Amino acid sequence: GVPGVFPEPQQDPVIAIAAVALRQGAREPFLRAVFTLLPCAPLRGAAVRSFDTERDLLQVRFGAKNGDF
Repeated sequence: GVPGVFPEPQQDPVIAIAAVALRQGAREPFLRAVFTLLPCAPLRGAAVRSFDTERDLLQVRFGAKNGDF
């Protein structure tokens, strides 16, 4: 992409999606997840799941009830 210009989907892949889930009234999240395009280093306090393609990354699903993803 070009600095200062909004990313173009044809040129700039999504490389990471992060999610934090918190139960109403709770002080701490019950789930911290990071989904990445290709492997990355471990992230303290977060579950990391890597995908080989941007398509797979963008289709990630997880069950908020039990923290599975």
